Amino acid sequence: MKKSRTVVKIKGLNQERVINTISKKMNVYNIKRQSHNVCKFEVDYDKKKELFSILNSFNLEILHVSAQGLKWKLRRFFTSYGIILALLVCSICYTLQYGYILKIDVVGNESIDRREIVRFVDKVLPSRQKKNIDSHSLQQSLVENFEEISSVSVAIVGQTLVININEAVLPDELQTENSAIVSQFDGLITDIQLVQGTLAVDVGEIVKKGDVLVYPYIIDSQGEQREVYPKADIWADVWISGKETHYDYKITTQRTGEKIVRNEVYLDSLLIYTNGVNCEFEDFEVEEASTFLTKNNVLPFKLKKKIYYELTTKEEKIEFSSVKNEIIEKARKKTLIFLQENEIIKEENISIKEVGGIHEVNCLITVNRNIGG
Repeated sequence: MKKSRTVVKIKGLNQERVINTISKKMNVYNIKRQSHNVCKFEVDYDKKKELFSILNSFNLEILHVSAQGLKWKLRRFFTSYGIILALLVCSICYTLQYGYILKIDVVGNESIDRREIVRFVDKVLPSRQKKNIDSHSLQQSLVENFEEISSVSVAIVGQTLVININEAVLPDELQTENSAIVSQFDGLITDIQLVQGTLAVDVGEIVKKGDVLVYPYIIDSQGEQREVYPKADIWADVWISGKETHYDYKITTQRTGEKIVRNEVYLDSLLIYTNGVNCEFEDFEVEEASTFLTKNNVLPFKLKKKIYYELTTKEEKIEFSSVKNEIIEKARKKTLIFLQENEIIKEENISIKEVGGIHEVNCLITVNRNIGG
């Protein structure tokens, strides 16, 4: 097997002086003079960095650099396959961590501080492993520990724990010791079972979130208004919606995989060497990196590497008809997340609007829910 060496071909004057200087620092092999100003020789592979430092100090043009031997092959092997190994390790790590919740997202809160909810959830959860999270138990704990919460739903979406809160809404004028019952949702009233208080609504009426349902008083036989604690079960058909948008046409820009590398050597701001490669791509993006060639050198030689990546622009056309079912299912999932535990769907409607190649799919679900809290 060939010994590990670096093969260099240089161009310039005073080559004998250069070779003599190099030979004082390292072993020089197979010197071949190809012309009066071009020669080729070899040095030990480990001396490559020191060799370039000497050549740069003599301001010589390096025509060709190559390597041979076991050390070079090993280095090339680990450089090539190290990236593949790193991607494999990253893939394994991603698969392992996908079973954990990385984010807690709280929606629907207005008066309750989101940070309080997150701190409480972190405290009661046994761990952030998805399989250890009991959504029903977490919902009960939130309702029991936060008086401001009238109802809550918990769902795991990807690696996010989504907590959807419905807060008790009380008008300012009704903030008394015995407060009125107010609606927690928008809906159509279907049934009323009044226990105590004065009704403000009837069956068949449409109410909005925050509307008064039962006042905290009654009118006695003497015609006097007497304050009481209101009690009632008021059921209504509540509408929950979610939507998903699809674009028939998309324009994307991406790399083709082709690239051009341009190396430039500067002495301070003066360009003294370039490999002469120019970018001929019509559309490209460039990445630049600069490093000093040597340390503790009086002359500030700097290598600037520019990598030009060829870009291509593609117009992607995806007919809505080919992904219609998938888009409808996405809209439906966005809606189902707001259902409460054991709730039965009474009706489900899908509507599709199309404007200029943009399709908007809306899913509307009707459930019968106690809106009185």
